Amino acid sequence: MAITIRDIDQHYYMIEALKSLTETNVTTKALIKGGYLAVEIGEKLEKETILRLKAETELAELKEKIAFFIQSKEALLKSIG
Repeated sequence: MAITIRDIDQHYYMIEALKSLTETNVTTKALIKGGYLAVEIGEKLEKETILRLKAETELAELKEKIAFFIQSKEALLKSIG
């Protein structure tokens, strides 16, 4: 497989960081490993996003329950007093 990279000076630091991240000195290997890494990280991000949204929903429900409890407590105290 042949990969042509134009303006290599512009991408030098990114490629060097990618080589370091993928632990290879070969640019094409680093690019391929980087692609797989990006897919893996994307999948993890999607899963974490789903978990975060679920946690936010649960938190909103708990806040609503607490607010209802406080309102009920205040109403009870008013009716007693």
